[in-house]
Amino acid sequence: MPFSSQAGGGRDLPPFRAGGDFTLGAEDELLLVAADGSPSEPDGVVERVMAMQPGRPVSPEIFRGLIEFGTPVCADAGELAGELARSRAALGRAGQDAIAIGVHPTADFGEFHTVHSERYDLIREQFAGILRTATAAFQVHVGVPDTVTLVAALRALRNALPLLRGLAASSPFWHGRDSGLASTRGALLRSYPRTGPPPAFGSYDEYESVARQTMAAAEVPGYTYVWWDVRPQPRFGTLEVRVMDAQSSVERAAGLAALIQGIVRAAAEEPPAVDLPDVVLDENDFRAVRYGLDARLVDTDGRLRPLRELAADAIGRARAALAGEATTGPLDRLRGDLDREPEDQRQRRLREIGGMTGLLADLMARTAGGPVGPVE
Repeated sequence: MPFSSQAGGGRDLPPFRAGGDFTLGAEDELLLVAADGSPSEPDGVVERVMAMQPGRPVSPEIFRGLIEFGTPVCADAGELAGELARSRAALGRAGQDAIAIGVHPTADFGEFHTVHSERYDLIREQFAGILRTATAAFQVHVGVPDTVTLVAALRALRNALPLLRGLAASSPFWHGRDSGLASTRGALLRSYPRTGPPPAFGSYDEYESVARQTMAAAEVPGYTYVWWDVRPQPRFGTLEVRVMDAQSSVERAAGLAALIQGIVRAAAEEPPAVDLPDVVLDENDFRAVRYGLDARLVDTDGRLRPLRELAADAIGRARAALAGEATTGPLDRLRGDLDREPEDQRQRRLREIGGMTGLLADLMARTAGGPVGPVE
């Protein structure tokens, strides 16, 4: 007898609600640290920050040493950058240091503790021993007007997930050691259930069917327990891109958001002609985790191409799709980064120069709004 999603009857999957006209929003996850950059789990940080910026979304995450800022709905990446900077400044005024990076470079295994809630207790019970290392992401939402646009954009973003992973790779170290990877966070998340690229959906009805089957098989109460690297958020009318490491540079984060906004808008005008096979997408993703900006990925025409080359093409298409909007600066910044030292290699070089102490000091300064260019 074939599996039926009726086994998950009553599980939460709300109807699609039309979102903004390609508007942007983001969730900025930061790792809390002490003055020397070591992991910190202070009490009352969320409340202090809320007092600094009342009415703006800020919340704890599953690990006590994490904080998440949500932005208001923004028209473009320039506006988004201002909101990200404003939230980080509020954290500084509250007397709390932080680093925006996929995984803390020196935290001991199991050093972070989890927060208790109905949701987090269920996740902790399901994940068991693999939930030991706190990870931080930069997650971007793009509003879409209808389900036809959503499916076209979801297919385009699915193909682009390894590209976005490689561009955002920022976590080469874990537990004080070099992982050999560009994104340790990416490798960790590959061990979690219901993560990775979503299937290639041909319609919104197909998405709803697969989502209900997944919820039923996992015995979870709602669609927010399905953590694909890009997923619909029907309640808000957005697509949520979850694949990227946290970004210490607000300017770089804004460039990535502009690229995602451009991919979505371009797909609305011309849906992708090809869906990369699951096996190819999986290998592309691992290459991005391993090599970051220096990866070679299989393009939709079947050719292996340098990630930098694919990124330059994608930025060009995004710029054309967003013509006339305030995106030139963030996209130009991102395009310039393709000719600079990759973030994982920059961090390795800083560790060679000043040890982990020097690297942590740099990450704290950049997260707080310090230097964003290459360090000589």
